Amino acid sequence: MRRKLATKLITVGMAAMLMAGCGAEKTASTSAPSQDAKTETEAGGSGEETPAEADRGETVNLKIHTLLPEQPDSKAVMDALNEYTKEKLNITVEYVFHGGSYADKIQVIIASGEEYDACFTSNWINSYNTNVAKGAFLDIKDMLPEAAPRLYETIPESFWTAATVKGGIYAVPNQQIVARQMGILMPEEYVDAAGVDYSTITNYTNITDYAQKTFDQFGAKVAGAPIAQCAEYCGYEYISDYMSAGVIKMDDETAKVVNFYDTQEWKDMLNELVILNDKGLLDGECGYMNEYSESQRLAKKLSATISGTYKPGVEAEESTRAGYECVMGTIDTAPYISTGSVIATMYGVSATSKHPVETLQYLELINTDPYAMNLLSYGMEGKHYNKTGDNTIELIPDSGFSHGSSWAVGNVFNTYVLPGQPEDVWEQTKALNDSAKTSPVLGFSFDPEPVKMQIANVSKVVKEYESLVGGELPVDETNAAFVEKLQVAGVDEVIAEMQKQIDEFMASK
Repeated sequence: MRRKLATKLITVGMAAMLMAGCGAEKTASTSAPSQDAKTETEAGGSGEETPAEADRGETVNLKIHTLLPEQPDSKAVMDALNEYTKEKLNITVEYVFHGGSYADKIQVIIASGEEYDACFTSNWINSYNTNVAKGAFLDIKDMLPEAAPRLYETIPESFWTAATVKGGIYAVPNQQIVARQMGILMPEEYVDAAGVDYSTITNYTNITDYAQKTFDQFGAKVAGAPIAQCAEYCGYEYISDYMSAGVIKMDDETAKVVNFYDTQEWKDMLNELVILNDKGLLDGECGYMNEYSESQRLAKKLSATISGTYKPGVEAEESTRAGYECVMGTIDTAPYISTGSVIATMYGVSATSKHPVETLQYLELINTDPYAMNLLSYGMEGKHYNKTGDNTIELIPDSGFSHGSSWAVGNVFNTYVLPGQPEDVWEQTKALNDSAKTSPVLGFSFDPEPVKMQIANVSKVVKEYESLVGGELPVDETNAAFVEKLQVAGVDEVIAEMQKQIDEFMASK
C-alpha cells in the first residue's frame, strides 16, 4: 500500500468549504430587506421586546466556533456587530474563526470539555449526530419557544423535525437551499481558455478533455473527490455520515441500507479517479486534506472542484469567496432533499455553555434580523460593500472582509443580492427546493447508541482508507481489503441497526 495510505491520519469534512446546505420550504420572507435593514430593526424590527431588552443586567459574552476563515477586518466587523447586539440584547460574542482547520480543531475542543456556547455542526463536518450521541450538545427543544420564539416560529417545522434526535433538538438550522445537487466549480478564465462548454462536464470521466487543456495551459489539476460527499456523487444518501458507511440509493423507495464502500458505484468512481491520476491530471490529496484543498483552490491551482451544492446565483458567491471569477456546472444526479441536506448547516448549543438562553437569543437575532445577518455576511456598508439598490450590493475589492459564505452564518433569505445573482434569487431558490425529489426517509435521524462501539471501529477503518479517493491506489485489491476490515470492525451490525431503525420509521409514517 502506498505512502498516502500508510502515513495519513488527517481530517476530512469540508471539501473546500463548498457545502451549502439548508433551506427548503420556509415561513420567513424569501427576499432580502426592502429598506435599510439597520434603520428598520432599530426602529422596532419585529415590534417585539426581547427578554434581554426588557431586563438589562450584566452584559453576557458568548464564544462561538465557526468554520468561517479569519478575515483581515474580522475584528472591526465583530466590534460593529457587538455594538449592535449589546444594544439589542446586552450580549456580545467572541467568534473563533477556524477556516480550513475547523474539522480538526473543533473535535479537540469538544473532547477537552472546554467551555464555549455554540459551534457549527452538520452531517459533513463536525457530525451533528455523533456530537449528540456523545453528549456534546444541549437539548434546546423545551427552551426554544420561550427563549427564541421568533426563531422557533420562523424556521419551518420540517427543519426542526430533521434536527430532532431521540425526541430532542440540539442545534439551530440555517435557512437556505436544501435541494442538494453537487456542483463542478471551475475558474472562468480556464473554461474560456479551454474553449469548452462547461455544462457538458458532469463527472470525472467527461472532464478529461477540459482537464488536459487546462493542465497544459495553466498547470492546474482536478481536485480529488471529497470523501465526505462521495455518496452523493454516486447517487446515494448517507444515513448518518461517511464515517458510518451506511447509505440508501436515492431512487430506492424501499430504503434498503447498504455498505457504500462495497457498492459498484463507489468502485467505478475510484477507477475514474485512477484514470485521471495516471494521466497526471488529478490532485488527489484535495479529496481528504481539506485545508490543503482550500489553499490550492484559492491559489487557482485547481481546474475543477467537484463538491458543494449548485443553486441559483452560486457563481457570484463562489467568485467572491475565491477572489476570481468562477462558473459552476452540475453532476449527473438530480436535485434531492434529505435529512442530511437540511442539517448540513447548523449551530449546536454546547453542553458546556453557561448561557444557553442567551445563546438562543443571539442565534434568533442573527437569523431574523437582516442588519445583523448582512453585517456578519458582508461587513460594513461603505467600507466592505456599497448598496446598488434596496436589496442589492457590490463588494469593495480588497476591503478586508469577504468570506463569501453567508450560508455558514444564518438565514440567507435575509441577505442582500450580489452582482451576478438575479434579483429574485431567493424566489428561484424556493422554487428549486419545491421541485426537488424528496428522500423516502426525510425526517429520519439515526440513533447510533445501540452500535456506538461498532461505529467507532468502522470510523477508524474509513479514516485509514480515505486516501483511496486520491486515485493512487489499485482499486480492486485495496478496496477488497478495506471492505474486509470494515466487516471485522462491525459494519454489518451498523447496517443492520440502521435498517431496523429505518424500517420502524417507515412503518410509523
